[in-house]
Amino acid sequence: MTLLRIFLEKISDTVKVSDREILRHISARRLSEGDKIIVCDGNGDVYLYRIKERNYTGVLLERIEPVEISLPLRNIIYAQALLRPKKLEPIVSYSTQFGVESFVFFVSKRSSVRDLDIVKKRLERLRKVAIASAEISMNKVPRIEIVPDLPTLLEQFNNYKPLLLYENAQERLNLEWLKSNDIRDVLFIIGPEGGFEDEEVELVRERGGHILSLGERILTSEVAGFVVLSLLQFGI
Repeated sequence: MTLLRIFLEKISDTVKVSDREILRHISARRLSEGDKIIVCDGNGDVYLYRIKERNYTGVLLERIEPVEISLPLRNIIYAQALLRPKKLEPIVSYSTQFGVESFVFFVSKRSSVRDLDIVKKRLERLRKVAIASAEISMNKVPRIEIVPDLPTLLEQFNNYKPLLLYENAQERLNLEWLKSNDIRDVLFIIGPEGGFEDEEVELVRERGGHILSLGERILTSEVAGFVVLSLLQFGI
């Protein structure tokens, strides 16, 4: 059986765990003294621990050894123009499992939601969603950030190669394109339901970014993101 994976902010040789959600997972797995657990610190360090003691107040974990992990082949930042708040949680939840390094939300010209405070109020919830999803398959919890607009996004992540999805693009993002363009640090940018203004597309082009489409099929913003991640994950 796959070992339970949990995230803890502070890691030492012995750790007392009293978080109710973690204890619920331990009980669901019927883990007891001597059983092993994978512990991640959220920044990429991973260790194997053993349950040393378990009682009604919590669980005492004892560190055994570090766990070697494989580094991702691509560093991916998912930049999403603001959507309705209820659409953000599934984006964070499912995309985390693809190995996204960071999520960045911004306001584009056609964003129907333009109030950044709406997202700021949900940041704590979104971070909890990211942690819960990372416990399934990741060793690191992605960061979640907010920037005011597209120019700020491009400036803040200028060491990443921008890939902007645009329905009228001449080039198509597919496996053949990825094999021909070996990009390791990717900032892929998804627009709102109404797409991008021409001036936004030209701004990304001027910054050396790639303007790409996913073909003729019309996709919602969040589904388009999952398609891009699937291509980046498996188009090696």
